[in-house]
Order: sequence, then structure tokens, then C-alpha cells
Amino acid sequence: MAEAVLGSLVLKIASSFMAGVGCSLYAHTEEELSLLVSLRSDMEDILKDLEMIQIVIRNTDRLSESDGVAAAWVKEVREAAYEIEDVIDEFTYFEGRPKRTGLQKNLPVRHDIARRLKNIRRKIVGILERRTRYNKELGEGMTSDSRNRSVDLSPFFKNDADIVGMEDQKEMLISWLTEENTQRMEISVSGMGGAGKTTLVAKVYKSKQIVQDFQLRAFVTVSKTYGRDDILRKIYTELHLKNNLGSSQNIDKLDTRWLAETLCKRLENERYLIVLDDVWNADLWYAIKDVFPHSARKRRIIFTTRNNQIASSFASSNRVLNMQPLAYKKAWELFCNTAFQGDRGGICPQELRDSAKAIVRKCDGLPLAILTLGGLLSSRHTETEWRNILNTLHWMLTNNQLEKISNILMLSFYDLPDYMKNCFLYCSAFPEDYHIKRKRIIRLWVAEGFVEQRGEMTMEEVAEACLMGLIQRNMLQVSNTNGWGRLRTCRIHDVVRDLAISISEKQNFYMMLGSGLTDRARRLSITGFRGNNEMGLDKMCSLRSLLVFASIDLVSHTFNRKETLGFRLLRILNLEDASIDNITDAVGDLFNLRFLSLRKTKVKMLPKSFKKLQNLQTLDLSFSGVEELPSWVSELRNLRHLFIVHAEEFYLRVPMKTSPGGIWASKDMQVLSGITSNSEVVRQVGEMTQLRAFVILEVEESDEKELCASIKKMTFLNRLVVQAVDRGRGQLKLENLDPQLPRLQKLSLRGCFQRLPQWLSSLGNLKTLWLHSCRLLENPLTYLQSLPKLEILELLEAYDGEKLCFQANDFLSLKELYFCQLDQLHQVTIEEGAMRSLKKICLTRCGELKTLPQGIERLTTLKVFYMYGMPEELVESIRVNGVDRQKISHISTVHNAPQNEDGGWGSEWLSRG
Repeated sequence: MAEAVLGSLVLKIASSFMAGVGCSLYAHTEEELSLLVSLRSDMEDILKDLEMIQIVIRNTDRLSESDGVAAAWVKEVREAAYEIEDVIDEFTYFEGRPKRTGLQKNLPVRHDIARRLKNIRRKIVGILERRTRYNKELGEGMTSDSRNRSVDLSPFFKNDADIVGMEDQKEMLISWLTEENTQRMEISVSGMGGAGKTTLVAKVYKSKQIVQDFQLRAFVTVSKTYGRDDILRKIYTELHLKNNLGSSQNIDKLDTRWLAETLCKRLENERYLIVLDDVWNADLWYAIKDVFPHSARKRRIIFTTRNNQIASSFASSNRVLNMQPLAYKKAWELFCNTAFQGDRGGICPQELRDSAKAIVRKCDGLPLAILTLGGLLSSRHTETEWRNILNTLHWMLTNNQLEKISNILMLSFYDLPDYMKNCFLYCSAFPEDYHIKRKRIIRLWVAEGFVEQRGEMTMEEVAEACLMGLIQRNMLQVSNTNGWGRLRTCRIHDVVRDLAISISEKQNFYMMLGSGLTDRARRLSITGFRGNNEMGLDKMCSLRSLLVFASIDLVSHTFNRKETLGFRLLRILNLEDASIDNITDAVGDLFNLRFLSLRKTKVKMLPKSFKKLQNLQTLDLSFSGVEELPSWVSELRNLRHLFIVHAEEFYLRVPMKTSPGGIWASKDMQVLSGITSNSEVVRQVGEMTQLRAFVILEVEESDEKELCASIKKMTFLNRLVVQAVDRGRGQLKLENLDPQLPRLQKLSLRGCFQRLPQWLSSLGNLKTLWLHSCRLLENPLTYLQSLPKLEILELLEAYDGEKLCFQANDFLSLKELYFCQLDQLHQVTIEEGAMRSLKKICLTRCGELKTLPQGIERLTTLKVFYMYGMPEELVESIRVNGVDRQKISHISTVHNAPQNEDGGWGSEWLSRG
């Protein structure tokens, strides 16, 4: 861990302090100039010492877990590193404040910093001398080879692999679920963390036999902090009953008794399967069990738990499945599949077999350990490397099961590159079972300074490569991907998270509110603490990052009213979902702030003091109460990500926020989402040539030409959204754009367009296209049919014609097709050879489309067919014995959701695969 701290610190010294000193040399008195030269010299010496320590500590850090002398030495290094970081951040803070009182206002501060640096320098010299005096061999056999492994930024995520070594348990579980016992049956699956409980149950839950046998199913992960109401709401949501409410926000407001009665009534006459995954508290089941009726139909409830006593107390008639370690043969198969992926085909090379067999034996059949070590060794190719790993494992696997897992995961942690260690530990700050958004964690890592630009790769691209690296090493898990397999969200396994938390708290890297806070904590996560925090946030003067995941009075009090904030060196302030309607001017004094999120708060206005946040990189105002964007936002010179209106807000018809005028100071903007168009804005954005995502709203016909000229300069653009003004105020053509946008993968055109621009057909890398509210009269497919990589196409109020035809050999890459509210559409034709890769069709409120798309039987790859609010004539034709039923017999999942009078949606499964 100290190695990770040093790596981040060396980056900070090079980028922040040295740059700050360099810029200051030209604008101060002779006394100040002499002092600054001295500061620079001291910092250069410290930097050299740190680089030397960094080399040594790569071996020492991992031995500190078992060697008292090494642990003491590493602790000294870490504390010295934190002291240096404090000096750097304070220097940056004071130097960055507006100069109001003359050139010498910061002279006492600089003298204090110079004095502290000299003291730190003496400490570091002493640290190095003690290391030499002890002359201890600190793990020479484990020297890192600093491998530069290439990481694909758009990896292919495999589907769930077949369960290895759990075939018997799977058959047993299915037999319990399907036996002709009409009474409610509780089944427990128990075992230690990482034993494969969730994997097994999820595989059975998704199996075709179980899906067909149970009319209603719900799979709910039970967090340690969840109460009865939380679980009932999650079950309610999983059963899709929320559609009757209109929005997920209403679910949180439901009366508990009404919720319980509604669930009980809904389940009363149905065959249902409920999975409660990872149960920690026996009281939870006893608090909700009466909701699930006992009537004479097949009812099953599955629990997974690490506690055997809970498993026994829950289960009916000894229906307990205890997950045992894998047999050696199966463990070997699982290990080889993980360690020798790709071209190696899961076959162990002869020269590695002895080491591989020994490692598998030491894993003792635990799937998590096998997968973790397999991932670790997948990039090792020599016997020496494998033998080094094996020799280190020897002493690790001598304790009980939980410690075996910890030791193996610690080995994987220490194998991470320096910058990746910090990134991994940061993930543990998110709540248990939290789905971490790819883009969000990337921006947080950048704001923390964990990554640096490499060559032509941006910091965001380097951070994404780091994220993919953590997933490849099985330190993080993929939880959701987009239509073409790119990571959307990930999660950290709870066992791995526990390990990361223990490391973080030990090193003061990060703490959770309520876990024995100290004023030395550098990062704080608030995830639902309900106790009293005697210390208060203001006293946490070392705080660099504050992540709020639950709204509590402490947060509201601190940021609604406080005139000063004690944590003046804060870099990240995430207040998403916090119950605040005002934010204090004091936040404007946080000069080092890089990340500020007011997303989903009720804050209506940004204080003028925020214009001082000249280091701010990310500002997120989406779904907030802010309706007017202050003019000073354009003056934030380091801004990289600005979220004004989120894409989902388009559907809510929220008031558009006005846009600032003037010249934008930032030339490194990566994301500009939700800016409202005007003549000055469309001209200024042409200077933002580094944009990756650009969302512009309310574009007037008069600004079209200038906008097109600006977009042409955005050669790195990956996502583009253009929303035209309402009908009656002109129509856009965008013919002048004719862009050279080789990286564009997502395009959304919203609002009134005369016709689709011809250049659309030239976007060779376009994967997703949304056309919304365009009301085109010409057939849009003419311009789109030959796009070679188009995978997702959505037409919403986009076409006012009566017929659409997918011609032979067109749309060969298309996987998902959405038609929404095409009010005039009468007929859809699919010719032989069209859409050969299509997997999903969704039709919504196309009131005149009363017949099945002609040729749908030709779509042999089609797996899912959804209908929402479609004419009854169409639905009736494909029900059992319907005239077109045979045409959809190859589609495994067919679902109809008629719209009810109250605006909710019904549910009818015509086929379930």
C-alpha cells in the first residue's frame, strides 16, 4: 500500500508542485524568489529519495503483512509520504488563492512550508539509513518486472461459463425446485464467501426449465445494511410491479403495510420463486416471511448465506445445500480455463504443470481462490515466475479458510501496478453490492490524480485501461455491459471488498462514517450511517475525498449552512442524492477541488464563489434544481467534464438551462453534455477539439452552419447528440456537417429535421443511432442500411411514413431494433438475408401496426420480441393458436405489455425461454 501512495505522490510532485513553483518564479520579490528556489531544491532532493524508496518498497510492502520490522519501516515511509502530500496540497492551495493583499501575503506560509520540507527531508534520510542499518533482505525473489501489458479498451466479455464442479449441486437444486410439492418450500445454500453459492443459484434461476416452471421470479441481493422495507421494495421491483406506479421514486414512498399486502395478494395464486442472496441476519426472514403465501401452488424461496446456522434455521425438511470445495479434477479444469485463456485453449504447458498442480492443491478447491490465482498467472509464462508465486503461497495457506482467501487476494493486490493499487482500493469506498458506473469511476480516479496521460492517450483512456486491467485480474467483476459488450457497470465482490476496506482503514487511505474515524482519514464514504459522529466533518482536516451515498443530517448541516469548511484540501466532493437545497459559499474556497457532483440534489443556484474553483475537472448538475448555468462556468480553465442536462432528462421535458457566454477557458474539455445552443455557444465549442461526448440542445436553424463547422473540428468525438428546436421554429438539415468523425460510435438526432443528412451513410464506425421526434417523411432506412457496424437502431416519433422495408443483405450487424410511436406505420417488411445478426425487437405504441412484420420468421438469430401498448390485432395473431403463431416459434422470449387505463403496464408472456 505504501508503494501505491508513493507512486501517486511522485506523480503529484512532478505535475502539481514543480509546475506551481516554476510558474511562481517570475512574479515575486527577491526574498520570495530565493525562498521558492530553495523550495524547489528541497523538493527535487525529496523526489530523488522517494524514487529510490519506491524501488525498495516494491519488495518490502508485501512482506510488511508478516514481518514486524518491515511493517514498521513501511509505516514510516507511508507517514512521510502523507506529510509530503499535505505540504504539496497546502502549497497549491495558498498559491492558487486570488491575490488580494499584495505579493508578500503568502510569505509566512512559504517559510512554514520550507521549514516542514526540511524536517521531512531529515526524516527521509533517517528512513533510508535505518533500512541500510537493518540490511534486511526484503523479498528480492518477488521483484516486479514492471510488465507493460496492453489492455484493450473495448474488451469482449464472455457469457456466464458453465458451472465447473457444481453439476451435482445444480441437479439437486433443480429437483427441489421442480418436485410436485405444492407447499411453500424454503431452500438454503450455504458456504463460505467465494464458494460459488450465488453463481450456482443464478445459473439455476436463469435456466429454461425454471423460467418455464415459475410464473413470477425475483432475485434480490441482501446487503448487510438492508432492512425489511428495503427487501420488500426490491422484491416488488424485481417482480416488475413498479410499472403500475410510473416511476421508481414512487416505490420509495410506498406504505410498508400496503406494499406487503400488495405483494401477498399478487403472489397468492401464482407459482413463484424468490431468491434472497447473501443473507446475514436471521431476523430479516422472520420479518418478511408472512408476505409469502402458503396456498396450494408451487412456491419456492432460496437463501444463500455464509452462516450454516442461519441456513439450517431457514430450510424446510433439511433442504440445505452446503457448498463443498471442488474436487481436484474440477478445480484443475477451472484453473486451466482461467489461467490459459484464448489461444492456449485451457491447456497447461508441460513446463508449468508441476507448479500449476501445486498451486491448484494449495487453493483447496475454493472457486474464488482458483479464479483469482488463475487471473494472476494468466499473464505469466515462465517456470521461474510461477515458482516465485508458489514459494510465496507456501506460508499463506497455513491458516483457516477465510485467511487463505485474504492471503491469496493480498498477493493479487500486491501484484498490481502502483497506480492500479490506489484505483482498486478506491472501489471499496462504494456501498456493498453497488454497481459502479464505468464513466463515473474513471472520472473519480482522474480527479484523485491516480493516473497520468500516456503519449496520445488521455487520462480518461488510461483510467479505463486500468479498470479493464482490474477486471482481467478478477479484482472487479462485470455486472452490466452495453449492446456491443462494452463495460457499463462493475462491482467488487464482497469478500474482496472486505479485504480492500481492511487495507484502506489500516493505512488511513479511506474510511467509512461510523468505523472509528480519525482526523487523519484522507477519504470518507457515507453509506447510510445512522449513529452520531462526535468528531464531525469539519475536524477531518486531512480529507481529500468525500463520497456521499446516503443523505444524513450531518451532510445537510455541513453543506447547507457552514461558513467555513475544515477540509480545505478536498479534491472530490460527491453529493449525489444528498437532501440539500442550498450549498454554502465556503465550497468556493476549496481551491484543490477537482470533482463536484450535485446530481439529483435540489440545489437551485451555484454561488458566485464557485468561480474560484480553477482546478475543477468535473461538474455534474444533471437532475439537479439548477436551471441557469452561471456565466463564470466558462472561465473554469481545467474543466474536462460538464454535465448540465443528462440524456434521460430529455424524456422528462425538464426546463433547459441557459448557457454562459464569453470565451471558454478550457481547451481540454472531454464531455460537454446538455449545453443550450445560441450563436455564441456554437462558435465557441469549435475550440473544444478534444471533446469525446457533445450534447447540444435547442439548436436554431440560423445556427446550423456555424454548429456544423464546429463539430467538424471534433475529430475525437465518440458520442454526439443534437436536439433541434420545436417544430414551427425552423428545421435542421445538417447537410453542411459532412463530418470526418472516424471515432463516432453513438449518434442521436432529436427534434425536427427536414431529412436525414446523406453523410450518415459514411459513418463507418457508428454502432448506435437514436432518431427521436424527427417526423421524417422520407424512408430513413435508405441512408442507414449499409452502415457496416450499426448494432442498435431506435426510431421514436422519427418517421411519419406508412411502410418500412429492410432489404436483402442490409443491416448485417444490427442486433437491437426499437420502433416507438411511429403513428402512421402500417407495414414492416423483412427481406431474405436482412438483419442476419438481430437478437432483439421492441415495438412500442405503433398504433397502426396491426400485423406481424413480414419475414420475421427469417430472423433465425432473433431471441427477444417485446411489445408495449401495441394493437390487440397484432398480439392476438401470435398468441397460442393465432394465425401467425408459427412465425415466431423460433423466438425464445415473446412478451406483451398492454397499457392499462391508469397508465401502467400489464404483463403477458407469450413465450419464455
